[in-house]
Amino acid sequence: MARYEFGAGVGDFVVRPSDGLWGVGAGVEVTFWDAATDGSQYTDLLNTVSEPITSVTSDEYGSLPRFYGPDSVTGMWASAGGTIRAFMDAHSVTTIGGGDGAVESVNGMTGVVTLLAEDVGAIPSTQAGMAEGVATLDEDGLVPAEQLPATAAVVSSVNGQTGAVVLDADAVGALPTGQAVLLTGAQTVAGVKTFSSAPVGPASNPTTDNQLSRKAYVDQAAYAGEWSPADHGLTAWAFDPAVANSTGLFPGSGGIRVTAIRLRSAATINRFVWFATGYAGGLQTGSWAGLYNSAGNRVAMTGDMSTAAYEPAEQHAAGGGSISSPLTGPYSAAAGIYYIAWRMVYNTGTGNGPMMLAAESAAGAPPNQFGYTTVKRFGVFSSSSATTAPTTLAVGSMENGANRFWAALA
Repeated sequence: MARYEFGAGVGDFVVRPSDGLWGVGAGVEVTFWDAATDGSQYTDLLNTVSEPITSVTSDEYGSLPRFYGPDSVTGMWASAGGTIRAFMDAHSVTTIGGGDGAVESVNGMTGVVTLLAEDVGAIPSTQAGMAEGVATLDEDGLVPAEQLPATAAVVSSVNGQTGAVVLDADAVGALPTGQAVLLTGAQTVAGVKTFSSAPVGPASNPTTDNQLSRKAYVDQAAYAGEWSPADHGLTAWAFDPAVANSTGLFPGSGGIRVTAIRLRSAATINRFVWFATGYAGGLQTGSWAGLYNSAGNRVAMTGDMSTAAYEPAEQHAAGGGSISSPLTGPYSAAAGIYYIAWRMVYNTGTGNGPMMLAAESAAGAPPNQFGYTTVKRFGVFSSSSATTAPTTLAVGSMENGANRFWAALA
């Protein structure tokens, strides 16, 4: 808003009649009104030093001093105490606070200028202490807490501790550095470590003497240039069948033939396998095969080998071929020594039994036990007439059979 200047003009004098003549009125108090008669008095006036006044007084020459009227008032009715009021026009816009010249424009505006906060680059007072406005200060010169933005909750304690908290691995339920096996990086692990299952190594082969070896590498090194059961699609066998006699032998109708197998690693077993140089079929009821562990306990078996589901297929190829019989269900075998036992009942008159591949068996009782172990690699229970695989075999009582038959697992 603006105050306008009054007084100190060529016509701003107080005159009064005296003895029929007009003379100046010295020391006369003049008040100002918003109407020629009655109305309301203007009391919001300022002198030249911006002090509030309600009226002005003429000097010894009757002249009215310069002063400033109320905000935005450009004309007032002056009263010197008589019955008539005179109208006074403002003759300049106030320049309170600096400069003596008249104001020609304000922020590029002329006329009756009304400025808003944004006109002078300010924020409206209505936004003080409001959201998206400006903060105010309290009596201590600080921003009130309610005007501060919300903050995350502060930490009052750590693991139940306050003050200068120092945590170690134990305090957070962790192992100290050097007491755990890392997932990456080089590390020396001391002491004996026991694994609940076989650890899996890299796909690469060892290159130095003290590096651990993976199973595939060991298998390859164990057989080197020789043939292994896996090379023939088998899991384990009694010996390389290529070193067997080329003439097959009959296992005999009745009695139980036994061949020991060494399983080097755990495997799932599904079938018994033999090699027949000739076989016309025709096994009879009471024919079976079973798998026994080193203690002589049965762990797997076939069904009745006189039935189509379990009887080995006929073999008439030149040089013979493999024959087999499935287990009643897959068996997960641990590494160890196992005995393949079988009994085949057939017509000996017509020679319907299989002629099976066997190791050299020229002696009446060839050696079947070697070294310092009690393992008998080939044997027979000649007097047995068991019609199904018995639950146990007395391997310690097994006879030293005259024929050492080749057998395998797959």
